[in-house]
Amino acid sequence: MAGAVAVCAEQAPEYEVKAEFLEHFTRFIDWPAGDPPPRFVIGVVGRSPFNGFLERIAAKRKIKGRAIEIRYVNDVAQIDACQLLFIANSERERLKKILTRAQSKAILTVADSDGFATAGVMINFYTSGDTIRFEINETAVERSGLKMSSKLLKLARLVEPEGR
Repeated sequence: MAGAVAVCAEQAPEYEVKAEFLEHFTRFIDWPAGDPPPRFVIGVVGRSPFNGFLERIAAKRKIKGRAIEIRYVNDVAQIDACQLLFIANSERERLKKILTRAQSKAILTVADSDGFATAGVMINFYTSGDTIRFEINETAVERSGLKMSSKLLKLARLVEPEGR
Protein backbone atom coordinates (compact mmCIF):
# COMPACT_ATOMS: atom_id res chain seq x y z
CA MET A 1 0.00 0.00 0.00
CA ALA A 2 2.84 2.41 0.76
CA GLY A 3 3.97 2.26 -2.84
CA ALA A 4 0.46 2.98 -4.01
CA VAL A 5 0.43 6.30 -2.17
CA ALA A 6 3.18 7.62 -4.38
CA VAL A 7 1.50 6.62 -7.64
CA CYS A 8 1.66 9.45 -10.11
CA ALA A 9 -1.60 10.29 -11.82
CA GLU A 10 0.27 10.48 -15.14
CA GLN A 11 1.20 6.76 -15.04
CA ALA A 12 -2.42 5.61 -15.06
CA PRO A 13 -5.73 7.40 -15.48
CA GLU A 14 -6.64 9.15 -12.23
CA TYR A 15 -9.82 7.19 -11.60
CA GLU A 16 -8.18 3.85 -12.38
CA VAL A 17 -5.76 4.62 -9.53
CA LYS A 18 -8.60 5.75 -7.25
CA ALA A 19 -10.60 2.59 -8.02
CA GLU A 20 -7.57 0.52 -7.00
CA PHE A 21 -7.31 2.54 -3.79
CA LEU A 22 -10.96 1.82 -2.96
CA GLU A 23 -10.34 -1.91 -3.15
CA HIS A 24 -7.07 -1.60 -1.21
CA PHE A 25 -8.67 0.45 1.58
CA THR A 26 -10.96 -2.50 2.39
CA ARG A 27 -7.92 -4.62 3.22
CA PHE A 28 -7.13 -2.28 6.14
CA ILE A 29 -10.65 -1.93 7.53
CA ASP A 30 -12.75 -4.31 9.58
CA TRP A 31 -16.52 -4.14 9.46
CA PRO A 32 -18.46 -5.10 12.61
CA ALA A 33 -18.93 -8.81 13.22
CA GLY A 34 -22.23 -10.29 12.23
CA ASP A 35 -23.87 -11.94 9.27
CA PRO A 36 -22.34 -10.19 6.24
CA PRO A 37 -24.37 -9.89 3.05
CA PRO A 38 -23.40 -12.36 0.28
CA ARG A 39 -21.85 -9.57 -1.82
CA PHE A 40 -19.63 -6.64 -0.87
CA VAL A 41 -21.52 -3.65 -2.24
CA ILE A 42 -19.66 -0.56 -3.46
CA GLY A 43 -22.11 2.24 -4.07
CA VAL A 44 -21.47 5.32 -6.16
CA VAL A 45 -23.70 8.30 -5.56
CA GLY A 46 -23.70 11.07 -8.15
CA ARG A 47 -22.00 11.25 -11.54
CA SER A 48 -19.52 8.39 -11.60
CA PRO A 49 -16.02 9.40 -12.68
CA PHE A 50 -14.75 5.78 -12.78
CA ASN A 51 -15.37 5.00 -16.47
CA GLY A 52 -15.76 1.24 -15.92
CA PHE A 53 -12.69 0.82 -13.69
CA LEU A 54 -14.77 -0.29 -10.68
CA GLU A 55 -16.58 -2.88 -12.78
CA ARG A 56 -13.24 -4.30 -13.98
CA ILE A 57 -12.07 -4.70 -10.40
CA ALA A 58 -15.41 -6.26 -9.39
CA ALA A 59 -15.15 -8.81 -12.21
CA LYS A 60 -11.68 -10.01 -11.13
CA ARG A 61 -11.50 -9.70 -7.34
CA LYS A 62 -13.24 -10.31 -4.06
CA ILE A 63 -13.42 -8.15 -0.95
CA LYS A 64 -13.48 -9.88 2.43
CA GLY A 65 -13.99 -13.17 0.58
CA ARG A 66 -17.15 -11.96 -1.15
CA ALA A 67 -17.98 -11.08 -4.73
CA ILE A 68 -18.12 -7.34 -5.39
CA GLU A 69 -21.26 -5.61 -6.63
CA ILE A 70 -21.19 -2.05 -7.98
CA ARG A 71 -24.41 -0.08 -7.46
CA TYR A 72 -25.21 3.39 -8.73
CA VAL A 73 -27.26 5.10 -6.06
CA ASN A 74 -29.92 7.70 -6.83
CA ASP A 75 -32.05 7.66 -3.69
CA VAL A 76 -30.28 8.32 -0.38
CA ALA A 77 -32.18 5.38 1.19
CA GLN A 78 -30.31 3.01 -1.18
CA ILE A 79 -27.00 3.63 0.59
CA ASP A 80 -28.03 1.41 3.51
CA ALA A 81 -27.17 -1.67 1.43
CA CYS A 82 -23.60 -0.47 0.75
CA GLN A 83 -20.45 -1.35 2.64
CA LEU A 84 -18.44 1.31 0.79
CA LEU A 85 -19.92 4.48 -0.68
CA PHE A 86 -18.09 6.78 -3.09
CA ILE A 87 -19.63 10.25 -3.07
CA ALA A 88 -19.01 12.17 -6.30
CA ASN A 89 -18.39 15.91 -6.35
CA SER A 90 -21.75 16.34 -8.09
CA GLU A 91 -23.36 15.59 -4.70
CA ARG A 92 -21.93 18.61 -2.89
CA GLU A 93 -25.45 20.02 -2.37
CA ARG A 94 -26.75 16.70 -0.94
CA LEU A 95 -23.60 15.83 1.04
CA LYS A 96 -25.05 16.61 4.46
CA LYS A 97 -28.15 14.51 3.72
CA ILE A 98 -26.01 11.59 2.48
CA LEU A 99 -23.70 11.72 5.48
CA THR A 100 -26.62 11.98 7.91
CA ARG A 101 -28.01 8.76 6.39
CA ALA A 102 -24.62 6.97 6.50
CA GLN A 103 -23.56 8.30 9.91
CA SER A 104 -23.40 5.67 12.65
CA LYS A 105 -23.67 2.87 10.07
CA ALA A 106 -20.84 0.57 9.00
CA ILE A 107 -20.53 2.25 5.60
CA LEU A 108 -17.08 3.44 4.55
CA THR A 109 -17.59 6.82 2.89
CA VAL A 110 -15.01 7.95 0.34
CA ALA A 111 -14.83 11.04 -1.87
CA ASP A 112 -12.36 13.17 -3.80
CA SER A 113 -13.66 16.67 -3.28
CA ASP A 114 -12.12 19.55 -1.37
CA GLY A 115 -13.71 19.95 2.06
CA PHE A 116 -15.56 16.61 2.06
CA ALA A 117 -13.38 15.06 4.80
CA THR A 118 -13.92 17.93 7.20
CA ALA A 119 -17.65 17.72 6.38
CA GLY A 120 -17.69 14.10 7.59
CA VAL A 121 -16.54 11.81 4.75
CA MET A 122 -14.18 9.19 6.21
CA ILE A 123 -11.58 9.07 3.42
CA ASN A 124 -11.07 11.83 0.87
CA PHE A 125 -8.59 11.85 -2.01
CA TYR A 126 -6.54 14.91 -2.84
CA THR A 127 -3.55 15.54 -5.08
CA SER A 128 -0.18 16.90 -4.11
CA GLY A 129 1.67 17.81 -7.29
CA ASP A 130 0.92 14.83 -9.53
CA THR A 131 0.55 12.37 -6.64
CA ILE A 132 -2.79 11.05 -5.41
CA ARG A 133 -2.99 11.05 -1.63
CA PHE A 134 -5.77 10.71 0.90
CA GLU A 135 -6.94 12.21 4.14
CA ILE A 136 -8.94 10.54 6.90
CA ASN A 137 -11.54 11.93 9.27
CA GLU A 138 -10.94 9.64 12.29
CA THR A 139 -13.97 10.98 14.14
CA ALA A 140 -16.26 9.89 11.29
CA VAL A 141 -14.60 6.45 11.21
CA GLU A 142 -15.06 5.99 14.98
CA ARG A 143 -18.74 6.96 14.76
CA SER A 144 -19.35 4.31 12.09
CA GLY A 145 -18.13 1.34 14.12
CA LEU A 146 -15.55 0.46 11.47
CA LYS A 147 -12.06 -0.45 12.68
CA MET A 148 -9.29 1.11 10.62
CA SER A 149 -5.75 -0.25 10.71
CA SER A 150 -3.06 2.02 12.13
CA LYS A 151 -1.09 1.22 8.95
CA LEU A 152 -3.71 3.04 6.88
CA LEU A 153 -3.89 5.94 9.34
CA LYS A 154 -0.10 6.41 9.14
CA LEU A 155 -0.30 6.87 5.36
CA ALA A 156 -3.00 9.52 5.55
CA ARG A 157 -3.26 13.18 6.42
CA LEU A 158 -5.62 13.27 9.41
CA VAL A 159 -8.32 15.95 9.44
CA GLU A 160 -10.69 17.20 12.10
CA PRO A 161 -14.40 17.58 11.42
CA GLU A 162 -15.83 21.08 10.99
CA GLY A 163 -16.71 22.81 14.23
CA ARG A 164 -14.09 21.11 16.39
